[in-house]
Amino acid sequence: MKKIFFGVAAVCAGALMMTTAGCSSSKNVTKIDLAGEWNIVAVNGEKINVDNMPYIGLDVDGKRIYGNAGCNRMMGGLELDSLKPGVIHFTQVGATRMMCPDMDVETKVLGVLDKVNGYVETPEGIALTDADGKTLMNLEKRQLPEYSVNDLAGEWIISTVNGTELEKQENVPFLAFNIEEKRVHGNASCNVVNGGFMQEEGKENSLKFSQMISTMMACPNMDTERLVLEALNKVASFTLDQDKSKLSLLDENGTEVMSLTKNTGEALSK
Repeated sequence: MKKIFFGVAAVCAGALMMTTAGCSSSKNVTKIDLAGEWNIVAVNGEKINVDNMPYIGLDVDGKRIYGNAGCNRMMGGLELDSLKPGVIHFTQVGATRMMCPDMDVETKVLGVLDKVNGYVETPEGIALTDADGKTLMNLEKRQLPEYSVNDLAGEWIISTVNGTELEKQENVPFLAFNIEEKRVHGNASCNVVNGGFMQEEGKENSLKFSQMISTMMACPNMDTERLVLEALNKVASFTLDQDKSKLSLLDENGTEVMSLTKNTGEALSK
């Protein structure tokens, strides 16, 4: 009986030592704060030097990614392994489908995201690596542009809805914001739209349209208008690019439902 007792005691003691060692080693692992937005400064060792830097947002709590690949906005899922620090995967990565003069940077960025398997800290930020530990992408913390709803004042031409670029319309689809009156006016491609907007207290980038109404003309193709109106009903927040010339309207999950470009030409409001 004593032998059995001592054997069990030895096993328990060993297990306790392993547990303690495991806890000790886990405490020694440097925790890297991934949350936030990161500029993509290099892909496969090749530095990126463009005016509008591509970036990726890591929403750890929401388990998603978002950002801009160089031309189009990108989105997808994010998976972390709580038992394996340093392991990360991106899932179901997608992007909007606009065409830009130079798609080279975007092609490189999107080409490596599905290969990401891990991350390590670097002096400048973090590096995303593949399964063999090779660096695929270097990231540096992004300084978010300061903006508020006041920056929405004026006219914005609707470029894409749900990631699809709009075809040329006889009536240019647009939104015009009157900040003082908290009103919005525009055209959904056929009919004139009017309504109001509101924000949640304490959330500078929140945005929700209310009491949106439109005229009732019939046009040969009402598909674009239907998509525009449906997207407006989903809007929960907005973001602006660094020079505040491009506006993205996002749903409650942070997915872009509409992108718009600041109108610098002839006024569209009549």
